[in-house]
Amino acid sequence: MAQAVNGTEKNFEVTWDGTRNAINMFSNRPYTPVGNELQSSANFTSKVASPTTSAIYLDGKAVTLTAYNIEGNNYFKLRDIAKLFDIGVTWNGKTNTIEINTAVSYVE
Repeated sequence: MAQAVNGTEKNFEVTWDGTRNAINMFSNRPYTPVGNELQSSANFTSKVASPTTSAIYLDGKAVTLTAYNIEGNNYFKLRDIAKLFDIGVTWNGKTNTIEINTAVSYVE
């Protein structure tokens, strides 16, 4: 999601701190791409998801989110991240797609 909203007024940075086993998110910072964001995989095999053991910080303050680790990568619920950064998320039933809109606020 950080890559998808990069360059908007609601951009955010995500970094990894291996020393602290921590995921850091920073509001109002451009995202630094790592190279494989927004790519889909042709490999549709089942994966094991385990609750993450990493601490999670937003702008230096600890936050509690449901996160899962899959093959060394951490994944969050889209709505949890959208709520943190006040990003609009809706479901379009006609096209069966999720829409992300940085021009509107998050709504429960």
